[in-house]
Parts: sequence; C-alpha cells; structure tokens
Amino acid sequence: MPTFPIPAATKLVTTMATLAVAGGLLTGCGAESPDVTYKAWTEGGNLQSVRHDYVDGPNGAVSMPAKVSGASWNIREDGGHAPRIKVVPTGKAVAHCLLKEGDDRVLDQQKGAAGQSVTCSAQR
Repeated sequence: MPTFPIPAATKLVTTMATLAVAGGLLTGCGAESPDVTYKAWTEGGNLQSVRHDYVDGPNGAVSMPAKVSGASWNIREDGGHAPRIKVVPTGKAVAHCLLKEGDDRVLDQQKGAAGQSVTCSAQR
C-alpha cells in the first residue's frame, strides 16, 4: 500500500485537536459535580438519628442511616437527582438540615420546631 507524507502543519493541528478533546473529557467539559454536601445539626441537644438518600451506583438512590453522635453530622456524596436528609433531634433540641450543591449553592435548608424532626430535599 502506498504511503503519503503528512505535512507538519497537519500533524500539529491534529495533535492540538486531539489534546483539546482529551482535556475536555478529563475535565468533564465543565459539567457540574454530582456531589452534594449533607449537613445536620441541633441546638440545645444532640442528634438522635440522621437518614440520607444518595446515589450508589447503577441501581439509583439508596437511603442510609448515618452513624451519629453529638450535635452535628455531615458528609459529601453523589446526591443524584433527588438528594434528601431527615434529621431527628433528642429531647427538645431544635434540628437543622442543609443540602448544598458542589459549587456551594444551597439546594434546601430547614429548621424544625423544638423536639421535631426536619427534612431537606431537592430535585436537580
């Protein structure tokens, strides 16, 4: 089979285009992170329980109880399309919840009544 010489300018343009495409793929083409920061805290008491929904692989959302102790808890995970957190305080403590996008944009924030649970949720 005959071979044809490729001009240096064509090689350079092809190399630069390949690097640009690869760089875009590696950075996600500027796509936002699926990560969500889940936060729970109380005033005047401790956390009794925290349950959060997040994405766990190809099967979609999973709802998990968190291991809590004290007055605050947080985690950063893939929130998927519908992140959710339910916070239950001890006694007459006031529960708070917060969901934040990877870019620190607040998706939802709630404050409960004394001794009542509170839920934060969002659709993305």
